[in-house]
Amino acid sequence: MSRGLGLTGLVTELPDAVVVLFAFVTQLGDFWFVFSLCALAYWLGPHAPYVGRGLTRERAAMVLALLVAAIALTVSLKTAFGLPRPAGSAVAPEARVVPGGFRDLYRRMATGDGYGFPSGHATMAVLVWGGLAWAVRVGRRRHRVAIAGTVVALVALSRLVIGVHYAVDVLAGAVVAGGFLWAALSSHRTPQRVFGASALVALGGLALVGFTRDVGAALGLSVAGTVVSTALPDLPTPTRRGTAVTMTLGLLTAGVLVAAALFVLSDGPTMLAFAAVGTALLLALPLAGERVAKKV
Repeated sequence: MSRGLGLTGLVTELPDAVVVLFAFVTQLGDFWFVFSLCALAYWLGPHAPYVGRGLTRERAAMVLALLVAAIALTVSLKTAFGLPRPAGSAVAPEARVVPGGFRDLYRRMATGDGYGFPSGHATMAVLVWGGLAWAVRVGRRRHRVAIAGTVVALVALSRLVIGVHYAVDVLAGAVVAGGFLWAALSSHRTPQRVFGASALVALGGLALVGFTRDVGAALGLSVAGTVVSTALPDLPTPTRRGTAVTMTLGLLTAGVLVAAALFVLSDGPTMLAFAAVGTALLLALPLAGERVAKKV
């Protein structure tokens, strides 16, 4: 049986507007979006709007570690299996109905390149949204789990609707991520251990495929996360002023890193160093923010 499990024909019959809508839905599992969620949760902690109650920086760091685990798992498994995406995944579906000014953006959102198995979006959605359902303390647990499960299902479905994955790809990503999430929350229990487990996964990818850019990124994120989260002193209780300073420093740092990424990321070693520095800064910013806030 094909990796499509007979579902490919069903999703290709959807109306044009629905297909375009799912290109936006899929962003809920895209790296830029889930990274932004994780970084904001970590920097803001209990001062995060709506979900801050009970959200400690330790729990938010756990979600960051789960995101890094998703990256390490995706990079290692995709390159190990080397299975292609569906034919036409590089062409945005129904782009003709999108206004011309937004067409280029839509094409970037609705296409995929590289290997297809397992789905990175499904993997990240399970680990990050599942981690957030565990980390926050707003509402009842079953309601948080239901929201996370709905987001995961929508992201998985969106990958089929826009034609960048087969059904087996998203199922495999969800199952692998679900297993890792269970192990992280029941056995590892600390960000340091989850970062460490991610480093082992990334090293497996290095042994299988060599020092590629993606492997370098996974290694940099996971190794720096392990070292820095272990070496950091206990973070002070977040204050509103300290959180504001942390956010300001974070946005400035993110802008510099994004600008640098456009010019320097060409090989595995460079990517490793870049990812390691970025991770170290991200984790250390709350400490710097609180200290700066006390002096001003």
